[in-house]
Amino acid sequence: MGESSEEQLRAHRQVFWDAWAKAQAGMPLDALEERIAQCIGMHQEYHPLFNDRETFLTHTVGVDDGMSPYLHLSLHLALEEQLATHQPPESVQALETLMRQRGLSRHDALHVLLEALAEEVYYAQRQGREPDVDTYRLKLRGFMNAH
Repeated sequence: MGESSEEQLRAHRQVFWDAWAKAQAGMPLDALEERIAQCIGMHQEYHPLFNDRETFLTHTVGVDDGMSPYLHLSLHLALEEQLATHQPPESVQALETLMRQRGLSRHDALHVLLEALAEEVYYAQRQGREPDVDTYRLKLRGFMNAH
């Protein structure tokens, strides 16, 4: 029998916890852990979540609390993976355009892209389907064409 959604969530959060703990201890990190630590490092407002392992692994985010910090970090990580692998290629081009043409910092530009990714994931979940890569790519191209 498969893992429950709570067990899966806990396991996912454990990966973030372990990467941050290793980074804070100055231990060697693999490429994924490095990206996770980088994402967490950009969000000092989330650092207090890492004060207690059990709370971090089990904390429930309310509907009125805004975007879940866990979801936010996961979307950041997904974007970093897209950028590292150039998949889709528009991710890199859109990031560069936002930084160059709009003068956004890398982090602020990532947040613009993160909204497009979050929107596509949201609609896919609501419709019970996989995210539509072509629709996402069109959104990214929109950032490259907007001035």
